[in-house]
Amino acid sequence: MKQPPLPLSYRKATGIENFAVSPSNELAVAYLDNWPDWPSHALLIVGPEKSGKSHLGAIFASRTGGRVLGPGQLHSRLRLPTMVIDAVGEGVDEEGLFHLINWTREQQIGLVLLTRQPVRQWNLQLPDLISRLQALPVAEISQPDEPLMAALMVKQFRDRGLDVPPDVIEFLMPRLERDYGRINAVVEAIDQTALEKRRPVTVPFVRQVLADMADSAEKAAKAQSLS
Repeated sequence: MKQPPLPLSYRKATGIENFAVSPSNELAVAYLDNWPDWPSHALLIVGPEKSGKSHLGAIFASRTGGRVLGPGQLHSRLRLPTMVIDAVGEGVDEEGLFHLINWTREQQIGLVLLTRQPVRQWNLQLPDLISRLQALPVAEISQPDEPLMAALMVKQFRDRGLDVPPDVIEFLMPRLERDYGRINAVVEAIDQTALEKRRPVTVPFVRQVLADMADSAEKAAKAQSLS
């Protein structure tokens, strides 16, 4: 079977680790690259857990002289060119977010909201906030395509100090779901097992790690079914 290519091209930002761009995330990247020429002063980026939203937001804030804030900092009034609010979603301070959107518009501050959930899943109660959010442009990050999967695995291994050979990436590619969380879990398991057993990361070693993970998942499922 022909293995997929490994096009490991990265875009760089000063002080930020490399960020891999692919069709899965290129719309969000394009929006951020076009700031301040946006159709609105604010942008909503929606993507799964571990999809790189926070990384991308940090790159944007660094490049534009802005700052990344959390959902507990919605009452901040920082007079900066841009603000990024990470991890907004269900349970957000609705009044705080509504007033922040209005204030940043008045101050002509670029606002980026990062979330795992589409707005319709936030269970919002404030009609004015719902209206504001529904009017914002949305850039969705989808589950990774094959080139991004390969790039993510290489990056995550390198983040952990592992320079794995290409045949390990090629072995993993057809055996993993296209899911950011799954990729992260497998890389973490390989890293932890390699450290514990002091083994180099090779194809036979990775094959055994995957088998052990599958066995553990099966045992956990059986235990849950019996409880």
